[in-house]
Amino acid sequence: MSSNIQNFDSLPDSALIDVQAIATYLSRGVSTIWRDLKLDPDFPRPVRLSARCTRFRVGDVRRYIAGKAEA
Repeated sequence: MSSNIQNFDSLPDSALIDVQAIATYLSRGVSTIWRDLKLDPDFPRPVRLSARCTRFRVGDVRRYIAGKAEA
């Protein structure tokens, strides 16, 4: 998880990160990430790999951050 954050800028847009990694990168709690997902239509949509495995695309996270920076 932390290695994903340390290497976030070098990850390809297609790479998948877990909710803990996105929470750490955005300096938020995991429950806040799920709340943002529910309430913010611009928040990156997760990719469900199985019933207990959800990931986010790095490219979607980058676009979300860039969009918030422009606003």
